[in-house]
Amino acid sequence: MAKRVLIVGWDGADWKVLQPMLDAGELPTLAAMMERGAYGDCLSSVPSHSWCAWPSFMTALNPAGHGVFDILEHKPGASKRLPVTYRSIKARTVFEDFSDAGRTSLAINIPLTFPTPKIKGKVIGGGVLPASRSHTHPVELQSELERNGAPFPVNGMSWTTFRNRPEPFMQEVEAITAKRQKSFEYLLDTTDWDFGVLVYVSTDRIQHCLMEYITPENPTYPQLKETAVGRRLRAFYQELDSGLARLLERTDDDDLVMLMSDHGHQLCTRTCTMDRILHHLGWLEFSRGSFAFNLIRWGPGRRIARRLYDIFKLHGKISIPASPIDWSKTRAYTSVVSTGEGVSLNLKGREPEGIVERRDYEKIRDEVAASLSEFRDPDTGKAPIGKIYRKEEVLSGAFLDTAPDLLLVPAPLYSLTHAKGMVEDGDWLSGDHRLEGMVVATGPAVTPGPLRETAHLIDLAPTAMAALEVPSAVARDGRALPSLVGEGVELRVSAEGAAPAAAGAGSGGQGDDSGLSSDEEGEVEEHLRGLGYVE
Repeated sequence: MAKRVLIVGWDGADWKVLQPMLDAGELPTLAAMMERGAYGDCLSSVPSHSWCAWPSFMTALNPAGHGVFDILEHKPGASKRLPVTYRSIKARTVFEDFSDAGRTSLAINIPLTFPTPKIKGKVIGGGVLPASRSHTHPVELQSELERNGAPFPVNGMSWTTFRNRPEPFMQEVEAITAKRQKSFEYLLDTTDWDFGVLVYVSTDRIQHCLMEYITPENPTYPQLKETAVGRRLRAFYQELDSGLARLLERTDDDDLVMLMSDHGHQLCTRTCTMDRILHHLGWLEFSRGSFAFNLIRWGPGRRIARRLYDIFKLHGKISIPASPIDWSKTRAYTSVVSTGEGVSLNLKGREPEGIVERRDYEKIRDEVAASLSEFRDPDTGKAPIGKIYRKEEVLSGAFLDTAPDLLLVPAPLYSLTHAKGMVEDGDWLSGDHRLEGMVVATGPAVTPGPLRETAHLIDLAPTAMAALEVPSAVARDGRALPSLVGEGVELRVSAEGAAPAAAGAGSGGQGDDSGLSSDEEGEVEEHLRGLGYVE
């Protein structure tokens, strides 16, 4: 068994990006880990965006087990949707199991950990945070970091606000990441930790808007990688590799160490708006407010509207219009608005203004799935949607009913969001999520070489628990990976935890209270726009 477990997250990291740098000898720390450890793909959740994937990691449950499907809270019977928070996670997280076992954890910058959970250990909230409140547990940790020259900057790296300005964007990315690296090192040095999770999100931010410089998928990659921007990006990944080395110096051979990503990234040259595709196919109708909405959705109108909201402090008081849908004539709509990965029926009894009868659910859903599968990009003739799942094919759990009725996987070179029209060329966006993330592990029971089994994101926390012999109080979907902990080593579930995790079972699920004030909800929503998750 391992003495400790350290999990380092490079959000969105992908072998397609890393392998060329490995081949060039530019990532020696990662190469050394692979030489002595196990490595392979790590399949994400469906949907694969970070606000769904990281709760899956923290609970070892698929999304229907923890109830988070999108960046905005889905509340059946209510028309207002609010940004999700840690309290939106309606299942017990593994950090509570570590605490109950008397183990000390570090949960640092994991997306969707605000309000910060009160665990045995230390937490720095990750994701999008309101600036006016403490983002640490315990509260005094924030001032401790500042006193010791290791302050942890929150938010930032909002890639959409740097549209077509890669140099200032990279300047901010480099500055924030360097400061966070100091915080990571300080916390490892000053905490008697057993289980640590430290997450870098800069990889995800870069790969959304500068993917063309760092992936051989792009035909012009050989030329772009030698430009000033391309060289700067490779230098940044080399700095991440050096930072990884400094973290590994704080571990020893008896520790299980994993480097992982919550999803991968693929090159995108075309973008979509799923609601417009649904409108084109006859499933959705826009209301009269569409013209006014579009005036503030893009360009100068959008900038003016945001500025007025700031000046008059309207956040949380007057909401900028959501997608102007005529619900009385809409049978299907985009229910994962952040990435377009989910479509739901406007079902009576579930949706506030539902019109689809429950007896027609299967028939209508099949027809929507068929029409989406047959849809082709008018300009290229290609299918933007690579795969369509009915929710019960990939999800199970207490919250299956509120899950998107159809889960969509984008085709290569396509993003299902970020477009102004129905389908168009990407503008600044050049990368978006794919299911295949990555994992590398070293440790006393690790079998070196390519992983012998398929690894899923929800397997990583159970693997850590099994390695430290920490039992789970509830049943989990994930399992311990034999390649990392040895054959026959499994996650033990306590007798009283034989039933599945229930709503509100842990500190994540706390009813309808998000933990944010109305002003903070507006502030968080604005940051989410900067990250491209909300229009």
